[in-house]
Formats: sequence, structure tokens, C-alpha cells
Amino acid sequence: MHHYVFLIWQCLLIAVTTPASIKSNGIICNELGENILSEILGPAFNSRYMSIAEPPQDDFFDDDLLDNEDSTMGKRKVGLVPPFYVEDDYAREIADEPAWSVNHVAAVPPVQQSRKRRSAAGRHGKGASRQWECESRITWIDLGPDYFPRYLRSVECTSKTCWYGHYKCKPRSFTVKILRRKTGRCTVAKAGNKIGVVGLPSDLRELWVWEERAVNFCCDCAV
Repeated sequence: MHHYVFLIWQCLLIAVTTPASIKSNGIICNELGENILSEILGPAFNSRYMSIAEPPQDDFFDDDLLDNEDSTMGKRKVGLVPPFYVEDDYAREIADEPAWSVNHVAAVPPVQQSRKRRSAAGRHGKGASRQWECESRITWIDLGPDYFPRYLRSVECTSKTCWYGHYKCKPRSFTVKILRRKTGRCTVAKAGNKIGVVGLPSDLRELWVWEERAVNFCCDCAV
């Protein structure tokens, strides 16, 4: 009896002290932590279109809430994520420090929406009122645990046709680069490899690759 208790205790001890790992063809390879993945992602991360943690489901910001300076709900919602759109003259210094030392995941831009832009964002949320416009909404897409960042923010066309049904509503897109885990695959980190300024241990690690994905920014009434 004491022998079995000892074996159970040893198994529990191994489970607690062993770092998170995955199997690749029977071989154990260590997971890359969020801090390492963030360093790899670097300046490719943009909090306007990406989120590592699960973002708020309601992505619509009501103009009345934005205008009400005393509204606790308005301040809370506005502070969650930066606006999807910016003005055409937008320019901002990310950080007053050397470019190679900036943590881009932590450097979230402030929320600064003008009256003109707020109204545009409101129209996207409420839908189009003219026949040559397409109804749309800004939404978050969950790519699953094999992507980093896991969540992408994109515009979804909520109407299928426009101009009295003669034309179709089609999304227009740009691309972003994110990381994708190749499940069941491990790779060896070569000696001396650097991720930013942090060295990666030379052992088996799960394999992550770069992937370019489309992000919709509007819906056009087109043929």
C-alpha cells in the first residue's frame, strides 16, 4: 500500500515540476511561452487588429457614451481596445526609447477618436442607409489556440447585396503577419539563436511559423 502511495506521489511531483510540453511523434518538445512568442512577433503586433487575450464581444461604441465624459460605462468600453480606424493624417511615436527595446505587445496606442471618425464608426455599426452602401460591423475572429495572437479584428459584411439587389457587397482587405503553430511538429533551436535580446535554449521546441492573413477593413458595393 505504501509502495503505491509513493508511486502516485512521484507522478504528481513530476507533473507539477515538469514544464508544459507537447508530443511530436512520441518525442517531448517544450512549449514556447507567451513572453517568447511576443518577442518573436515584435513589431508585427498591432493592437488595433490583434488581441492575445479574449477581447470584449461587443465591439460597437455608441456616440452618446463616447460624448458623455461622466459615463463610467463609456470610459470603460473605450479603454478596452484602440479604435479600428484612424484619420488620414494620423502619426504617433510609439515610444521614446531605442526601437530594438520596445515591447510592442505592451505599447497599446491611446484611444483618440475625432467627431468625424466616431460618426463613421457609428455608421459601420448601425448599417448603411443608402442603396450604394453595404451594411457591416467590426467583429473579433477566434483563430484557435494554434495561432498567436489568437484573435483578429475584422470587418464583416452583414448585407449580401446592394443597389436594389443588382450588385454584391464584397469585403476589401489588407494583410497582417501572425504566428501559427504546426501541431505535432518539433524543431531544435540552434545554439546562439536570439529572440530579441533573450537567448532561446538549445532543446526541442514546438514549431511556430509565420502566416500572412487577410483582415477586412470595409465592404464595397461591387459587381
